[in-house]
Amino acid sequence: MRFDLPSFLKGSVTSTAIMATIAIAQPMHVSAKTAKEVAQVAVPTTVRIDNPLGSNLGGSGVIIAKNGNTYTVLTCNHVVKNPNLEYKIYTSKKKTYKVTQVTHLSSTAGDLDLAIIKFDSPEEQAVAPISDSDEAGIGSGVYISGYPMSIETEGEREYEFTNGQVSSRPDKRAGGYTMRYTAVTRRGMSGGPVFDVSGRVVGIHGQGDREKESSAAGVEIKTGLNAAIPINSFTAVMSSLNMNKSDLAFDNSKPDDKPAVAVTRQEVKSWEQDFALAVGVGVLRQFIPVPSFIPGFPF
Repeated sequence: MRFDLPSFLKGSVTSTAIMATIAIAQPMHVSAKTAKEVAQVAVPTTVRIDNPLGSNLGGSGVIIAKNGNTYTVLTCNHVVKNPNLEYKIYTSKKKTYKVTQVTHLSSTAGDLDLAIIKFDSPEEQAVAPISDSDEAGIGSGVYISGYPMSIETEGEREYEFTNGQVSSRPDKRAGGYTMRYTAVTRRGMSGGPVFDVSGRVVGIHGQGDREKESSAAGVEIKTGLNAAIPINSFTAVMSSLNMNKSDLAFDNSKPDDKPAVAVTRQEVKSWEQDFALAVGVGVLRQFIPVPSFIPGFPF
């Protein structure tokens, strides 16, 4: 026996099916997070890179992948450019690890001022989610995370988390620095991650206008335009490093169009203490919901 839908329902069902297909095909949006929620991702995934020649020569980086007990950190090439030095990684857990491998992308991917470094840790470390940096257009809010020189104590480096706004996206710049933004940053933050307002890495910070801070430490503060290398520039060449997007915690959801909220130094210090030991998918999923079909999750 054959059952046909009434003619008045056929069009309705077809329209519903089409709308459902369109809804599925559209990229999902992920809500903007509070500055504190973004910091909860930034603190445990941002690392300090120590140079044995002096604290003023170090930089920052972000953990982007893991394979067993081996973790991969993305940073700027100029932070780890000397092949004869033994660099070290300092994590939010206040543990130091020896860098076991340095790969300079500048020699394998054109002019990009990027490098990946690896370290081994018996303790689990958090891995930062990555997103589509093309979505970080002019006016987008961003947060910059890193370990700059202290403005209070000479020779020391402290965690910093600051807000900014994308001001331009030039087509081409030396080193690949085609994401420019307004923010207050300091020396030592080079190589640190730039997060969107949903807590995903969209760039690697590395340039900025500088002027001397009138403090006892005499630290250079970047008070003008800063620049980052968009994360898409890295993912476009990562196959040459035998890496795939499936190795990353990649979230392609569109971000909310919200500004990054300014935070105080006291807030940052408090958040660093609260979030320093956070690890694993549980923390990241709580604040950055990612559908199960996205490659790289769970990690």
